[in-house]
Amino acid sequence: MEKKRMFILIIAVIGIIGAFLPWYSIFGSMNVSGTEDGGWLVVILFAAGGAIAFFAGDKMEPLTKKFLSGVWIPAAIAFLLILTKIFRSRPGLSLSIGIWVVALAALAQIFVTFFFKGAAGWDMPKSMADVTKAAGIPTSEKGPEIAEPAAPAAPVTPAAPVTPAAPAAPEVQEEKPVEPGPNE
Repeated sequence: MEKKRMFILIIAVIGIIGAFLPWYSIFGSMNVSGTEDGGWLVVILFAAGGAIAFFAGDKMEPLTKKFLSGVWIPAAIAFLLILTKIFRSRPGLSLSIGIWVVALAALAQIFVTFFFKGAAGWDMPKSMADVTKAAGIPTSEKGPEIAEPAAPAAPVTPAAPVTPAAPAAPEVQEEKPVEPGPNE
């Protein structure tokens, strides 16, 4: 079996075992296993990744990117599920070994899927571009397009100051003499 497939399968088995271990301890006396608290979903997620590693294609060939996404996505979902369980733990409950085993197995599954290259060894990322490439996230070849800066506007010369016009003299109306009427 190819090395990367073998690591994925071993980590999936460890994650499944972690689901059956105690996840919580209630006041230090009673243990609650993962299968009593939604751990069956974790079992299914790790079983899916392990099944892909074991059954997909030729066992001596590395998994294709299409199948690798079927391994790391369920592991990421399992990790997010465990994180919600960790952050929602109530007073009186202490976290036990099983929840930590599942969290570490999910992280290891993601890490191995992205950065272990089988016989070529480890390919550690040097930038975020390496991580997106390992995850198979499509990116543009040119990178982000940046608009050219606009040319500076031509300077505007201020117009000549407008001088106020002299106030016009008030119009004088000529008064017409009033002619006395017949009654006056």
